[in-house]
Amino acid sequence: MVHDSPNLKKESTIDTLEPAYEPHRDSRSEPSRTFIKPGFGLVPQQPGKLWTVVGSSIAVTLFDARRRVGGMTHYSRPIRQPEYPSTAFYAAPAIVWLVRQFLQSGSEARHLEAQVYGGASSEDAPYFVPDLHHHNARVGLEILEKSGIMVSSMDVGGYRGRKIVFNTLTGESAVIKVSHIRDHDWYPQLETGDA
Repeated sequence: MVHDSPNLKKESTIDTLEPAYEPHRDSRSEPSRTFIKPGFGLVPQQPGKLWTVVGSSIAVTLFDARRRVGGMTHYSRPIRQPEYPSTAFYAAPAIVWLVRQFLQSGSEARHLEAQVYGGASSEDAPYFVPDLHHHNARVGLEILEKSGIMVSSMDVGGYRGRKIVFNTLTGESAVIKVSHIRDHDWYPQLETGDA
Protein backbone atom coordinates (compact mmCIF):
# COMPACT_ATOMS: atom_id res chain seq x y z
CA MET A 1 0.00 0.00 0.00
CA VAL A 2 1.38 3.41 -0.90
CA HIS A 3 1.55 5.75 2.04
CA ASP A 4 2.19 9.38 1.24
CA SER A 5 3.69 11.87 3.64
CA PRO A 6 1.98 13.93 6.32
CA ASN A 7 1.19 16.20 3.42
CA LEU A 8 -1.68 13.88 2.57
CA LYS A 9 -4.47 14.15 0.07
CA LYS A 10 -5.98 10.63 0.04
CA GLU A 11 -5.58 7.19 1.60
CA SER A 12 -4.63 8.95 4.81
CA THR A 13 -4.94 7.45 8.23
CA ILE A 14 -3.72 10.72 9.71
CA ASP A 15 -6.25 13.49 9.28
CA THR A 16 -4.42 16.32 11.02
CA LEU A 17 -1.54 16.91 8.65
CA GLU A 18 -1.82 18.91 5.42
CA PRO A 19 -1.36 19.92 2.51
CA ALA A 20 -1.35 17.11 -0.05
CA TYR A 21 1.81 15.33 -1.15
CA GLU A 22 2.43 14.58 -4.76
CA PRO A 23 5.53 12.45 -5.46
CA HIS A 24 8.10 14.38 -7.47
CA ARG A 25 9.88 12.49 -10.20
CA ASP A 26 13.14 14.19 -10.99
CA SER A 27 13.90 14.08 -14.71
CA ARG A 28 17.56 13.28 -13.98
CA SER A 29 16.74 10.08 -12.10
CA GLU A 30 15.90 6.63 -13.36
CA PRO A 31 12.18 5.73 -13.20
CA SER A 32 12.54 3.49 -10.12
CA ARG A 33 13.82 6.37 -7.97
CA THR A 34 11.63 8.90 -6.24
CA PHE A 35 12.92 12.24 -4.97
CA ILE A 36 11.78 13.26 -1.48
CA LYS A 37 11.52 17.05 -1.19
CA PRO A 38 11.92 18.90 2.13
CA GLY A 39 8.67 18.60 4.06
CA PHE A 40 7.65 15.28 2.49
CA GLY A 41 7.98 11.56 3.03
CA LEU A 42 7.07 8.28 1.39
CA VAL A 43 6.66 4.60 2.23
CA PRO A 44 6.24 3.11 -1.25
CA GLN A 45 4.00 0.17 -2.08
CA GLN A 46 6.62 -1.37 -4.35
CA PRO A 47 10.32 -1.62 -3.43
CA GLY A 48 12.51 1.01 -4.99
CA LYS A 49 15.02 3.73 -4.31
CA LEU A 50 14.19 6.98 -2.56
CA TRP A 51 16.60 9.86 -2.76
CA THR A 52 17.05 13.36 -1.48
CA VAL A 53 19.60 16.13 -1.05
CA VAL A 54 20.23 17.60 2.40
CA GLY A 55 22.22 20.52 3.73
CA SER A 56 21.09 21.71 7.18
CA SER A 57 17.91 19.62 6.93
CA ILE A 58 17.63 15.98 7.95
CA ALA A 59 16.65 12.84 6.05
CA VAL A 60 15.39 9.98 8.22
CA THR A 61 14.90 6.51 6.81
CA LEU A 62 13.09 3.66 8.54
CA PHE A 63 13.43 0.00 7.66
CA ASP A 64 11.72 -3.15 8.92
CA ALA A 65 14.03 -6.05 8.00
CA ARG A 66 11.39 -8.65 8.93
CA ARG A 67 8.88 -7.21 6.47
CA ARG A 68 11.48 -5.82 4.04
CA VAL A 69 9.79 -2.42 3.94
CA GLY A 70 11.46 0.97 4.00
CA GLY A 71 10.52 4.63 3.85
CA MET A 72 11.98 8.12 4.11
CA THR A 73 11.05 11.56 5.37
CA HIS A 74 12.89 14.87 4.99
CA TYR A 75 12.39 17.75 7.43
CA SER A 76 13.96 21.20 7.53
CA ARG A 77 13.18 22.67 10.95
CA PRO A 78 13.39 21.14 14.42
CA ILE A 79 10.33 22.74 16.03
CA ARG A 80 7.16 24.19 14.54
CA GLN A 81 6.37 27.81 15.31
CA PRO A 82 2.76 28.32 16.53
CA GLU A 83 1.79 30.41 13.50
CA TYR A 84 2.66 27.62 11.04
CA PRO A 85 0.74 24.40 10.27
CA SER A 86 1.93 21.05 11.57
CA THR A 87 3.56 19.51 8.48
CA ALA A 88 6.52 17.30 7.68
CA PHE A 89 8.60 20.46 7.26
CA TYR A 90 9.16 20.04 11.03
CA ALA A 91 10.86 17.14 12.84
CA ALA A 92 8.04 15.84 15.05
CA PRO A 93 5.28 15.65 12.41
CA ALA A 94 7.71 14.17 9.87
CA ILE A 95 9.14 11.44 12.10
CA VAL A 96 5.89 10.63 13.91
CA TRP A 97 4.13 10.25 10.55
CA LEU A 98 6.85 7.91 9.25
CA VAL A 99 6.80 5.74 12.39
CA ARG A 100 2.99 5.57 12.31
CA GLN A 101 3.00 4.34 8.72
CA PHE A 102 5.06 1.36 9.81
CA LEU A 103 3.18 0.64 13.04
CA GLN A 104 -0.22 0.90 11.36
CA SER A 105 0.83 -1.53 8.65
CA GLY A 106 2.03 -4.23 11.04
CA SER A 107 5.58 -3.34 12.08
CA GLU A 108 6.69 -3.24 15.70
CA ALA A 109 8.92 -0.41 16.95
CA ARG A 110 11.49 -2.90 18.26
CA HIS A 111 12.00 -4.23 14.72
CA LEU A 112 12.51 -0.82 13.11
CA GLU A 113 15.86 0.75 12.45
CA ALA A 114 16.47 4.35 11.50
CA GLN A 115 19.20 6.08 9.56
CA VAL A 116 19.76 9.82 10.03
CA TYR A 117 21.59 12.04 7.54
CA GLY A 118 22.22 15.77 7.09
CA GLY A 119 22.57 18.58 9.57
CA ALA A 120 25.45 20.32 7.80
CA SER A 121 26.17 24.03 7.95
CA SER A 122 27.05 26.67 5.37
CA GLU A 123 27.40 30.26 6.57
CA ASP A 124 27.61 31.42 2.95
CA ALA A 125 24.26 29.93 1.93
CA PRO A 126 21.14 32.09 1.61
CA TYR A 127 18.83 32.02 4.67
CA PHE A 128 21.68 30.84 6.94
CA VAL A 129 20.45 30.18 10.49
CA PRO A 130 23.18 29.70 13.12
CA ASP A 131 23.03 26.30 14.85
CA LEU A 132 19.96 25.17 12.90
CA HIS A 133 21.88 22.11 11.71
CA HIS A 134 22.67 21.06 15.32
CA HIS A 135 19.07 21.56 16.46
CA ASN A 136 17.68 19.61 13.49
CA ALA A 137 19.86 16.59 14.29
CA ARG A 138 19.35 16.73 18.08
CA VAL A 139 15.56 16.99 17.94
CA GLY A 140 15.27 14.21 15.37
CA LEU A 141 17.39 11.85 17.46
CA GLU A 142 15.36 12.68 20.59
CA ILE A 143 12.09 11.88 18.80
CA LEU A 144 13.44 8.57 17.51
CA GLU A 145 14.67 7.64 21.00
CA LYS A 146 11.29 8.49 22.57
CA SER A 147 9.62 6.39 19.88
CA GLY A 148 11.79 3.40 20.78
CA ILE A 149 13.48 3.34 17.37
CA MET A 150 17.11 2.22 17.13
CA VAL A 151 19.42 4.38 15.00
CA SER A 152 21.61 1.98 13.01
CA SER A 153 23.47 4.57 10.93
CA MET A 154 24.07 8.28 11.21
CA ASP A 155 26.08 10.83 9.26
CA VAL A 156 25.36 14.37 10.51
CA GLY A 157 27.20 17.66 10.84
CA GLY A 158 30.12 19.09 8.98
CA TYR A 159 30.17 21.55 6.10
CA ARG A 160 29.24 19.39 3.12
CA GLY A 161 25.85 18.66 1.64
CA ARG A 162 24.77 15.08 1.13
CA LYS A 163 22.92 13.17 -1.54
CA ILE A 164 21.17 10.17 0.01
CA VAL A 165 19.91 7.16 -1.96
CA PHE A 166 17.91 4.64 0.11
CA ASN A 167 16.90 1.16 -1.06
CA THR A 168 13.50 0.39 0.49
CA LEU A 169 13.89 -3.37 -0.08
CA THR A 170 17.28 -3.86 1.59
CA GLY A 171 17.51 -0.88 3.96
CA GLU A 172 20.87 0.07 2.44
CA SER A 173 21.81 3.71 1.91
CA ALA A 174 24.42 5.42 -0.21
CA VAL A 175 25.61 8.76 1.13
CA ILE A 176 27.55 11.04 -1.15
CA LYS A 177 29.11 14.09 0.49
CA VAL A 178 29.45 17.01 -1.88
CA SER A 179 30.98 20.46 -1.60
CA HIS A 180 28.33 22.14 -3.73
CA ILE A 181 24.57 21.76 -3.55
CA ARG A 182 21.91 24.15 -4.77
CA ASP A 183 21.48 27.20 -2.54
CA HIS A 184 17.90 26.29 -1.65
CA ASP A 185 19.00 22.81 -0.49
CA TRP A 186 21.10 24.30 2.33
CA TYR A 187 18.28 26.02 4.21
CA PRO A 188 14.94 25.08 2.61
CA GLN A 189 12.12 27.56 3.16
CA LEU A 190 8.40 27.07 3.51
CA GLU A 191 6.62 27.78 0.25
CA THR A 192 5.50 31.13 1.68
CA GLY A 193 9.19 32.08 1.98
CA ASP A 194 9.06 32.03 5.79
CA ALA A 195 10.81 29.53 8.03
